[in-house]
Amino acid sequence: MRKCCGNCFGDTFLSQQIELLAQETGKCGFCLSMDVKLIEPYELIDRFETVFGLYEESSEPGSCSIESLLRTDWELFEKLDSVKAEMLLGLIFNNIDMLQKNYAPVIQHDASAVKEWEDFREELKHRNRFFPKNIQATVQLKELFGFLVAPTADIPIKVYRARMCEQQQPYSLDQMGKPPSVLTGNGRANPVGIPCLYVASDTITAIAEIRPHKGEMVCVAEFEVDGKIGLADLRSPRKTISPFLLSEEQIKLLRRYMEYLCRLSEELTMPVLPKSAHLEYLPSQYLCEFIKHCGFDGLIYRSAMGAGVNYAIFNDAKVTGIDVHQYRIDDISVGYSEYRG
Repeated sequence: MRKCCGNCFGDTFLSQQIELLAQETGKCGFCLSMDVKLIEPYELIDRFETVFGLYEESSEPGSCSIESLLRTDWELFEKLDSVKAEMLLGLIFNNIDMLQKNYAPVIQHDASAVKEWEDFREELKHRNRFFPKNIQATVQLKELFGFLVAPTADIPIKVYRARMCEQQQPYSLDQMGKPPSVLTGNGRANPVGIPCLYVASDTITAIAEIRPHKGEMVCVAEFEVDGKIGLADLRSPRKTISPFLLSEEQIKLLRRYMEYLCRLSEELTMPVLPKSAHLEYLPSQYLCEFIKHCGFDGLIYRSAMGAGVNYAIFNDAKVTGIDVHQYRIDDISVGYSEYRG
């Protein structure tokens, strides 16, 4: 019988469980990864049964295969095509017949939560800044953010901050931290006057985020990160949260509000034009202030300008400056598409 590995699923927790259960190393029979820990697919049945309980057989329009639902809802099987993923599921459940049936979610996404966020962000920008009527359900939001705690394995060892440099010599380390309050302007994660340290996973992304012009000089500082820093990971909630780690009630809650979490994740990534930043950053600033209120030291989000990852650090005592390098911008790449209105 074919054996599977953690790479077949693309789920961090499931990969860890396979590492613990495996008694054999070799070539995976599904994703073809080499020298990986292998187990019999049926050994994962206990983990999949709880998740499978979110779906029921259906002949209604819009119903589809269980493989398609698991792939869409939880971003599983990232290295497998549909045929191999279905074969793997059939062996996990020891039931090939289930692959011939269509399924639908027992619990639907709560579209009203996304609508409430859209109403709230517009009210913040254009109607009520400090006492909005469409205030978010903060108790529920705090519970949802509890699922987004970045595991230790995802905590970076080093991060990078870039600054435009208008002098001949590079800035000193003490000039590369977060700005003083009196000089702090609007940022994606901070309001005016409340400093935040913006760093990136690599030098290129850090430089891209400050939008330099060709010929300008920039300084990039390297920081070492405390391994105990508490970060909320909003890069991709579907990918970040493992359904196999949760209780039945927690999985149901996430199935209901996953679209809402994904919308909040998008809020932190949307490109914003500098001339409209004072308004467009208001919703993400509220969101980040709430994340700080929940006790996080910072958050992780996708970069809108580079290929890497960004970190907004509220508690900069959790990072230590190491070195500063100065660079000249030699080239700028521009992408475009025709706008048809």
